Amino acid sequence: MMDWILEFRTPWLTPIFKGFSFLGDEYFFLLVLPLGYWLWNRGIMGRTGAILLFSAVLNGFLKEIFAIPRPSVEHLVHAEDFSFPSGHAQTAMVLWGWLAIEIHKRWAYWLAGVLVVGISASRVYLGVHFPTDVIAGILIGGVTLVGFYYLFRVDPKIWHHIGPTRQIFFWFFVLMGLFMAFPHDVPGSTLKAGAALIGFWGGVLHERKILKGVAGWRWPAGLLKTLTGLAGLVFCVYGLNLIFISMGYHTDMARFIRYFLAGSWISWGLPWLAVQIGWEESGS
Repeated sequence: MMDWILEFRTPWLTPIFKGFSFLGDEYFFLLVLPLGYWLWNRGIMGRTGAILLFSAVLNGFLKEIFAIPRPSVEHLVHAEDFSFPSGHAQTAMVLWGWLAIEIHKRWAYWLAGVLVVGISASRVYLGVHFPTDVIAGILIGGVTLVGFYYLFRVDPKIWHHIGPTRQIFFWFFVLMGLFMAFPHDVPGSTLKAGAALIGFWGGVLHERKILKGVAGWRWPAGLLKTLTGLAGLVFCVYGLNLIFISMGYHTDMARFIRYFLAGSWISWGLPWLAVQIGWEESGS
């Protein structure tokens, strides 16, 4: 079947499918998640970020468990981890599907459908996934959506008596327990997503309780906030990496620290700074 699909490759189709594939890349989410959180809707993007990062952790575990190699055909984009299930397809289903649920408009559902199909098809066209990989990714993403849809509508009273800091310590130890109990080596991408999840969700909880900043755009504060936020994000992900390497500290813990701080910067660090400087108003 792969040979039949690859017969459709043409010079004009390839850039289109590479564009769809980019919409499922880590670099794209490093832009969409923070910009949406800082400039659009903090509640929606807080929930979206939690689902997105949880899905990334789950996908990393599943890839390592099944350990199915990529198709042995020409790859038009770089891909180095295992093939099943497709992370791009799963992430597309989770991200665009959840945003459609939150927006709850017909056009949002149609747009989500187009993006999920386009991103999923692009991975097969580009030679980095089998059709079964993307089908599984879509199904797992759909199950994740349903699970979080009901989870966010449940309000266990126990969480009202546990502050944000203690909640984060709880989830940190849960995540560390999963990492230690996992029978295979934890992939670097899974470690990064888990660290970012803890940092991001911890920031969301603290921001809701303490800061209550108002996301939005107004000139020139919006531009200054965006540039400062992206600069801080680049420093957390790449700048700290160079610092750790220069110190000879190139370990999993160093990677965890970088992405934990990146997640915290998105949901707490930049909003806190914006309120202090006056780029945002606090609702507290």
